[in-house]
Amino acid sequence: MIHVQELCKSFQQKSILTDLNFHLEAGDRLGLLGPNGSGKTLLIKIIATLIKPTSGSIEIAGYDAMKDVRAVRPLIGYVPQTFEGYPTLSIQEYLEFFAAAYKLEKGQRATGIQDVLDLMDLATLRDEQIQHLSLGQKQRLCLAKTFLHDPLVWLFDAPISPLDPQGQAEMGALIDELGAMGKTVILATNCLADVITPCNRVGILNEGRLAFYGEMRAVSERHGERHRLEIEVASGMDAAQAILDERSDVISLQITGALIQIESQMTETETANLLKDLIRGDVAVLRFQRTEYGLADLFLEVTTD
Repeated sequence: MIHVQELCKSFQQKSILTDLNFHLEAGDRLGLLGPNGSGKTLLIKIIATLIKPTSGSIEIAGYDAMKDVRAVRPLIGYVPQTFEGYPTLSIQEYLEFFAAAYKLEKGQRATGIQDVLDLMDLATLRDEQIQHLSLGQKQRLCLAKTFLHDPLVWLFDAPISPLDPQGQAEMGALIDELGAMGKTVILATNCLADVITPCNRVGILNEGRLAFYGEMRAVSERHGERHRLEIEVASGMDAAQAILDERSDVISLQITGALIQIESQMTETETANLLKDLIRGDVAVLRFQRTEYGLADLFLEVTTD
């Protein structure tokens, strides 16, 4: 559905995006992460055909996105972070404008508008001016407008973080549902939590390069069976260290005051047995916490020099 090859973008001889390569099929939901300034929004706008790349190619549904812009744009739904423009139009007028712009047949426009108003829970607000809407209502209106022409590709530029918790949960569910409908989704965000549930692929941009790209399940597989243990003790530190020194499944151990930090390959059963051994060894354990490696660890690994 989307094939990006050797994509580069420079401004005033400064490279912003460099040699990006990735492929998405119908139903894929890509979570695009990266520090501020890494190029996420720029990449979204290039795929949306709003900005031309310096070099490289983008193919969408078999079309060259640079040469066949008129064929590609109807296939794309672009949802920006903030809603802009047309403050004095009503919701109904706004949707009628875009129904015409998308060239929906006149006989289908009223039905299509009613359907998206119902879908986004905006039917009772159809006569309300946009300038009087809340942030969440504006975001739902932007989604309603995008649903009008039923695009194959959805491009979200950080649409979740400004929403309240309910809106964030609804947006995540929507992205998951779009994938189930066979749509291809790219979600650019600064928040790791936004992509964990709805996305099946993750890409991490760092300084304009794809520092990581792969399936979400590869994030945990990257560290194999390793995990972290944090053990806080009130007394018995020497005994605790002696017990841990005898274990072959402890990869690394660091002691800071009363806190023991361990990188380990213990199974859950072995971890539980370690706690029993510490208690039997007269170690006064205040806190014992096991944490699996995840997306946050990968993000720090590939974006930190």
